[in-house]
Amino acid sequence: MPYVLAPGANAQAIAEREYASDPRQVMFTGFSSCIGVLSLRNGQVTGVHLSISAPDRSLFDNAAADQVVAAVGAWQQIKVIGQIAFWENPANGVSAAYAYLIQQLNVPQADIYPLADGTYGGENDNGTLELTY
Repeated sequence: MPYVLAPGANAQAIAEREYASDPRQVMFTGFSSCIGVLSLRNGQVTGVHLSISAPDRSLFDNAAADQVVAAVGAWQQIKVIGQIAFWENPANGVSAAYAYLIQQLNVPQADIYPLADGTYGGENDNGTLELTY
């Protein structure tokens, strides 16, 4: 079974390989080796929680990156947060797909936030996408 993203039931607890939107704020479940993509589009904050692999051990790949791009849509602001160094490390098997994701989303380097283990999210602060901790 390939790496598949699914709509999350709770925008305040977006689990691994889920995405959800809310006009005010989204929160992810805890990150250990994960990253999150946050976007703001038409007043909606969308969060996508990405794990290195799916339950069947298939790794995040370019097809999964394309799913992320579809989930965030035509964003106005975007940020990537979490265990960035883990995803950039070729030994983990997803560095090429991570680079492809960043390229497809055209994320400015200033909007990539390396963070330690934790629980994070994003909010719509009067039209500005802000990180929440």
